Parts: sequence; structure tokens; C-alpha cells
Amino acid sequence: MGSPVPFVWFRMAASGVHTKSKVTVHKEVWDFLNKETPSKLNRLREDNGVRILIDGETSEIYVLRLSFDSQVPANTISIVRKALKSLLRDAEKELKKSCKQHQISGCMAYADKNSEHAGELHLRNVYSRGQQSTSGRGLPGSSSGGASGSHGNSRDHRREEAEDDRENQCPICLGEIQNIKTLEKCQHSFCEDCITRALQVKKACPMCGRFYGQLVGNQPENGRMLVSKDSSLLLPGYEKYGTIIIQYVFPPGIQGSEHPNPGVRYPGTTRVAYLPDCPEGNKVLTLFKKAFDQRLTFTIGTSMTTGRPNVITWNDIHHKTNCTGGPQLPLVQAVPHVRTPDLQTTHSYKWTPGCWFGYPDPTYLLRVQEELRAKGITAD
Repeated sequence: MGSPVPFVWFRMAASGVHTKSKVTVHKEVWDFLNKETPSKLNRLREDNGVRILIDGETSEIYVLRLSFDSQVPANTISIVRKALKSLLRDAEKELKKSCKQHQISGCMAYADKNSEHAGELHLRNVYSRGQQSTSGRGLPGSSSGGASGSHGNSRDHRREEAEDDRENQCPICLGEIQNIKTLEKCQHSFCEDCITRALQVKKACPMCGRFYGQLVGNQPENGRMLVSKDSSLLLPGYEKYGTIIIQYVFPPGIQGSEHPNPGVRYPGTTRVAYLPDCPEGNKVLTLFKKAFDQRLTFTIGTSMTTGRPNVITWNDIHHKTNCTGGPQLPLVQAVPHVRTPDLQTTHSYKWTPGCWFGYPDPTYLLRVQEELRAKGITAD
């Protein structure tokens, strides 16, 4: 693999929002994070409306780019970037622990077999999993001797010191942590004053988005959540159970001070959603009731489907509004039409109603619980 490189290599830039939206990471770390803790990445994406794209790569490195669903201020990009870097550092540490465990197992096998060749093969296997090259240092019988090993140890020591410096740096002010305050659920640490001010703005960890306290939304207060059950209605994938039918009813009203346009009227609406009447479905129903009571299920804004402003819209808690048409179906379908003047047949595309909003969807109940957990809504 050439000269030793740390697992995570972050490329910093002096200026430019486009550059600040990028993070460079070793491929093994990115793959490890996606495989071992994908829920943390999903939470980061959903809480901040961001997509994490691979913008470029080398044989060992990915260049990740943050792409937001809408225009955001530069400080938001910086906060999300720091949160992503924190997740990558955590993944780096776990990956290193895993490599060290494999290395210890390999050394024991070497001692049992008393075979230099077996030890070399083991170390090569470790390197192929992402461990940096040691150019033969520390192997019994290596011609590099103690000087090379000492040089490697010196580099390792300097790298560990750099990691310690990063751990002692407050992610908010970027200075050395003063009066350290560690958040209970996620164990991320900050200056006490910095995190106190941050939690006053948003009751969530600036690094990972884990919620602290009770979140209250701006859903209109005059709505009702009606629940009924139909044992004859069977959802694809849950044919052994009946169906929970949730009906949300909102009369028309006037926007308050917490809404985008205070004093402006909004029309009423009725929405219907479906859950399987199984133990896990009833658990999600209880969480949905909590979210509704905390005014988080809906908000007032611009409809994503009609473009109409000042209406009641869903608020980032995924509901199944169709019984069928699960995510295995395409989001768009081709519609043939004839183009003049040469009369050649072409295709346009239109949205397929119900796609992604129906069943079957085997992981939906788990995913929506993750969405709700990110907002601080749990069964506890």
C-alpha cells in the first residue's frame, strides 16, 4: 500500500463552500461504517436533509460530497461535515480494534506454529483489510532490524498524539475543550458553554443529531388522530394480520406565530395511513400517537406534490398512505406519446401514485422507529 497513511484523511480547505462540503476518507473506513452502523448515517441524512455522494476516488480513498435538498447556510454545511467526520472517526477506531484483534490472533498462531511464513501471511491479510503497510517491521527475522521498527513506532506515537489533540478539540468552537461536558446518550464531548448554547438552539447533539429533551413541533393544534382496525383488510407481507387504519383530520384555520405566514389562512385536510395489526405495528402506532401529541406529524408549508403554499403537509415521519405499491415498484413509469412533425414515438414519464408509500416493505416498521428515535420518540 506504499507509505503509511492513517485510516481517515480529512482534506481541509482555506475557503469555498463547495470545498467545505467535501470529506476525504479511506475506503475501508467508509465501507465499515456503511456495513456496521448504517442507522447512524441514515439519521444524519434524514435530520439534515443531506445526501452523501462519492465525488471521486483513488485506489484507497473516497472523496465524499455533501449534497443538500435545499439551500442551506455555510455554518449548517460545516456542522453536518463535522458530524460526518465524527462518525468516520468512530468507525476508524472500531476498525482499528478489529484489526488489532485479528493481529493478536495471528501472533498466537505464529507462536504455536513457530513459522515466520505464517506470521507474514497473517500480516498481509491484515493489511489487505485496511491496516497500513509496515514494510516488514516487527517480523521475526526481518532484515530491517530495530531501527526501522523504532521509526515506525515514532510515527505511530505522533499519530496517536494527533488523535488525542482531535479528541481534546471542541467540535463547536474548534478550540481546546474547556469544562468538558459529555452528552449522556451519544458520549460526544464539548465545552460546557458551547454545548449549553447549542442545545438552546436545538435540543440535539451537534455531532450525531441524537435528540435530548422533548421536541415540540408546529403542527396545527386543532387536529385529531382517529384509529380503527379492519381484520378483513390484509396488507402485502402481513397477510396473517388485520390492518390498523389511522385517519388524521384537520379543519381549516389561521397560521399562528410559529408558522411561516402568521395570520394567513390554511385549508383543512384529511390523511389516511395504514399499519399491520401485529405487535410491531401496534408499537409503531403508540409512537405515532406520541409524535402527534408533540405536534410533529404535520407542519404548515408548501406541498411537495402540488406546489401549493400555506397548506398542511407531512413532516418527515414516513407513513404508508397506500395498502399496495411497495418500494419494489418503479417511482416513474414510461408513457408513450407521438412527437411531431416526424411522428416518431417517444416516451415521457409520470409519477406512479402510491409508489414507496405502500406495502410490501419488510423493513418499514424498523426504519420508521429509527426516524422517530432521532426525534426523541421511543417506547420508554
